[in-house]
Amino acid sequence: MQTFLELFTAAELTIPVMLLRIFLSAVAGFILGFERKIHLQNAGLRTHILICLASTLMMLASIYVPHVYAAGRGDPSRIAAQIVSGIGFLGAGAILHQGLNISGLNSAATVWITAGIGIAIGCGMLVAAFICVVLCVFIMFSLEAFEAKYFPAGRQKHLVLIFANDALDFSALRSLIESYGLIIMNVDFSRDMTETRFRLIYTVKAPDNLDIISLTNNLQKIGSIEKIKMTD
Repeated sequence: MQTFLELFTAAELTIPVMLLRIFLSAVAGFILGFERKIHLQNAGLRTHILICLASTLMMLASIYVPHVYAAGRGDPSRIAAQIVSGIGFLGAGAILHQGLNISGLNSAATVWITAGIGIAIGCGMLVAAFICVVLCVFIMFSLEAFEAKYFPAGRQKHLVLIFANDALDFSALRSLIESYGLIIMNVDFSRDMTETRFRLIYTVKAPDNLDIISLTNNLQKIGSIEKIKMTD
């Protein structure tokens, strides 16, 4: 009877070894999926658990079949290569284009690393697999706070301002917009020559904590503004 430590290091695929790897695969998928779920992403617990389990099962099969049925002549890396190729379809499905922004890149990356962790668990690289799990969770949680602090303007938006006339201090307007953490990427200007009003469209990167009410009130002090609209 194998000891518990031997189950972690065994090269031979006995039933207890396979059961342990499948269990650890579910645990790894749960940990990574939990992080995505608390961030309200579609690729959550079940998705990551199933991906990790599937990768582990296929890797176990790729090792087991040549050993049992082909007298060691098979190539266990062939199925792993197909997993790496096939997981790209799931990753691509997690990426969404919403207006000016692209979302789902982190979910696609976790889908990719979950498959890799499943493969590693399946072929017995348990220590390396769980080092990756710990590093992934650390990166996803700690760097989120770091990015929010040092790179707060994350989402790209259109800020549309319509003024009744051109009696406007453009320098003051730009300073006001930037004072709210908005990063101006581009400015489009249009004016109907038969009317006095004109339109400014700023393409900006906006922080999640933007105080839009305060910005609106202060824009009214800059000039005779008729309409304010912010869209993705």
